Amino acid sequence: MKDLSDGWIPGPYRNIFPSIAAFEVDVSVSRMLREGKKILRHFYIVDDHSLIYPIDQKLIRRCGDLVTMDGFSRLRGADLIFACIAYLESAYLVTLDGDFNGVSQHVKVLDLNESLDAPKYRRAFGI
Repeated sequence: MKDLSDGWIPGPYRNIFPSIAAFEVDVSVSRMLREGKKILRHFYIVDDHSLIYPIDQKLIRRCGDLVTMDGFSRLRGADLIFACIAYLESAYLVTLDGDFNGVSQHVKVLDLNESLDAPKYRRAFGI
């Protein structure tokens, strides 16, 4: 998130977070603190570039056919929500989870595993 705020992305952009992400962030922060890792307790996903995406009946209806598509049918839980929203919004799915490679023929997956020490993912944007 910090890397997205340093001004390297030209023009307007949106970070799309399914509403469930707010709870997932809280759970991840709590787990890291229990494990003795340092992280800020107050991690905010809402800013001027953020859109909190509602998980509602409209989304469920729009995703009806997606959940049976190759790759999507192998995802579990919230991963399916993230993949469906990325597909519907033609957005990048930014992740450290290799399970999303199965939907990469349908969704632009940006795997950050090779960018843990440096922002190598910027190559996907021609930077």
